[in-house]
Amino acid sequence: MSENERIHKALAAVKKATESSQAQWIIGGSASLMLRGLELSNNPRDLDIYCDEENVEEIYDALEPFAQDQPTLSVTDMYRSTLSHFIIQGIQVELVGGFEVSAKGCKYETMVNKLLMPFSEQVQLNDANYSVAIVPLAHELWFNFLRDRMDRVDLIVQAIAKAPAQHEGAFLAIETNNAFTAEARRTLHQLLSYGKAGGLSWTE
Repeated sequence: MSENERIHKALAAVKKATESSQAQWIIGGSASLMLRGLELSNNPRDLDIYCDEENVEEIYDALEPFAQDQPTLSVTDMYRSTLSHFIIQGIQVELVGGFEVSAKGCKYETMVNKLLMPFSEQVQLNDANYSVAIVPLAHELWFNFLRDRMDRVDLIVQAIAKAPAQHEGAFLAIETNNAFTAEARRTLHQLLSYGKAGGLSWTE
């Protein structure tokens, strides 16, 4: 079984476990890029599921049969989140609540309910009964730019360049609701322009 197939199975199990819950969650990280069909240099090592802080307990309770630990606040120089870990269908799954990134003088909050879900994309799982939400590419671009993953930045810029207008709303919402420096915005917008994804209002 391929890594892609294993991740599909794990996500179907997560979807089934949480389908009676009203709490929203969304897939981010390398698994979200893989589910879009982007060519990664390495397979995802785990599956990252984001939610808002207030939804951690409800989602954790639904997934508790798979749990390896309890939700715990994790704070580093760059990241803040409430983390818990699960093994589902042989895949390491990380529930990331209230995720914040502080780098390059910027602070980015992954507001799932307010920002990421409204601009999410749905991916149909191999189990035809389920589809799942993945983060907008605008999130992945800012996240990887802030942590200096330029290999991922280049990959994402090229994906955005295929249909730039589809991503404008997500960029505007994320940039309006977060604290990015003028220099960071300018640099990221230049990367979009070099990647032929510029010329829209968020890069002007």
